[in-house]
Amino acid sequence: MNGTPARVGPLQTVWRGIRGRCGRCGCRGLFRGYFRLAERCPCCWYQFRREEGFLAGVYLVNFTVTLFLIWLVLMVYVIWRAGTGSDDPLWPMLTACLALAVVVPVVAYPFAASTWAALDLVMRPLEPDEEADAATWSAAEGDQNE
Repeated sequence: MNGTPARVGPLQTVWRGIRGRCGRCGCRGLFRGYFRLAERCPCCWYQFRREEGFLAGVYLVNFTVTLFLIWLVLMVYVIWRAGTGSDDPLWPMLTACLALAVVVPVVAYPFAASTWAALDLVMRPLEPDEEADAATWSAAEGDQNE
């Protein structure tokens, strides 16, 4: 990518993250493996882990998504049971929720990581020295490709 990426609003930045893209430029390819977020964006060289504790934010996003899905499944069950007057046992629903609690965090991890990087960028826009650092990395990468 040449130059500084065009700034977009906070909603588009977070939407990029939710889709597994860089919140700053929209680039794909942020992962070096399913659970390994690259140190920097391969297009704009934005550094994802800007401070200690980055993974706590990833955990928070992942935990929130998991809890919301479990809550949604339970509420659908409660409403269905109240509406039909059914006396079906609760254990199948609890088993489904347990499965969600195990599977969702694993499946959602890459999206949680890119979403948290985008949220962090919205909450704490890049400082001038971080912009300069990304530009330096971009220039160095451009020199290597020539």
